Amino acid sequence: MTIIGPCDEKPLFTGNLPIGSTMSVGAFSIKAFEQNNIEYKGTVAGVNSIFNTPMGLDAMEVLSDTEMRAHGWCYSVNGKSPEVFPDKFYIEDDADVVWWFGYALYLDGEWITQCSPTHLIAPEQFCSAN
Repeated sequence: MTIIGPCDEKPLFTGNLPIGSTMSVGAFSIKAFEQNNIEYKGTVAGVNSIFNTPMGLDAMEVLSDTEMRAHGWCYSVNGKSPEVFPDKFYIEDDADVVWWFGYALYLDGEWITQCSPTHLIAPEQFCSAN
């Protein structure tokens, strides 16, 4: 498992964690967070915060009257992003799970992207200390 935060492509955590039998990405992730004392908020159905990242209104960037970014956690398995909640996607021992802080872009009344890596733009409101 790899966890990439909002400010840098350098992982906040990397570990080779055994999955054992088939389990959901959500169950595997919560187990991994707890075994490695990684602070998180969420459930097997979705992760709201890892390593104290902002959530809710604190994870929104209002850029103008017509543009905003909504940030949150996204995941991939073996380089592909399933478009289902993490409790609905099952993995086995050879799976490479990556969580990254990403954003969805809202522009002129439409959501036009989702799960773009936040570290590529490193917003000041999350990264001012870097």
